[in-house]
Amino acid sequence: MQAELGSQVTGGTVRVHYAYVARYQYSDVVVRNDNFLRLYAYSDRYQTAGACYIGSSPMGSMIGYPDRLGNQVNRVRITAPHEQLIITAVGEVHLFPTAPEVYDMPLASVQYDVAASEFLSPSPLVNPSSVMSAARTASNHADTLLDTVSNVNRWVHEHVRYQRGPTSVNTTAADVLNSMVGVCQNKTHLALGMLRALGVPARYVSGLLTRQPGETHAWVEFLHPAVGWLAADPTRGVVIDTGTDSLKFAVGRDYSEVTPVSGSFVSRGDGQLEFATAEVYFDRNSINLVDALSLSTPSLV
Repeated sequence: MQAELGSQVTGGTVRVHYAYVARYQYSDVVVRNDNFLRLYAYSDRYQTAGACYIGSSPMGSMIGYPDRLGNQVNRVRITAPHEQLIITAVGEVHLFPTAPEVYDMPLASVQYDVAASEFLSPSPLVNPSSVMSAARTASNHADTLLDTVSNVNRWVHEHVRYQRGPTSVNTTAADVLNSMVGVCQNKTHLALGMLRALGVPARYVSGLLTRQPGETHAWVEFLHPAVGWLAADPTRGVVIDTGTDSLKFAVGRDYSEVTPVSGSFVSRGDGQLEFATAEVYFDRNSINLVDALSLSTPSLV
């Protein structure tokens, strides 16, 4: 639990460090806990992941592997009896502050290869056909790719009221359209459904807002056939924001594929997430897992 990341400077990028901690409480003894963690920073043209350390208390056996979408997944299996589980992660990331040059094109002329089809199709929480009518309204008859994305992103940002409580991360895109309230995950699911309904491949992103940390954030990436994946955030109303305001953990068809912590446990009792929080640092030379624990109650340090 004492591994520490040192400083490293790469020209043309902005180096940040992040820390994450989550605590789970159980009503009876857990004899086995098996979890999949997606808390490593993603590496692509917009950010490069440095070293990252994942910890758990109690400690368990851990293996790491990249999945088919390039997400770094860690699986931790704990067999020591426990009534509380703490997951920690710290990492270093180099963010590229310059957005790519992007040109617009008629939507009718856009062609995607077969690999993009899964990001046009239904997923567990996003059924494009269920929001097709609203998608046409939100697009405001746009006939180019970027205008379509911008109009949908703006519509969700302006019409879906940000509100905690009525929805969850498992609320479907259709349910968000019905209630017109939700948080970042819900706005993202609705935007995903609308873009897919209009023929734009779109995927879910899980990560952090570097200047508004405290919990994980969600946004959309849509596929430009010449440039690749580009960001659109319906919660903030921002399109093609690839600067230093966000830090990506994982991508998938919807939240069900990019959950930061997911798994199962064996116990006669119930379990619940007590809290999860994160922090991003622009002014650190190093970070360790104790920094992640310090985001929790002082008794954990």
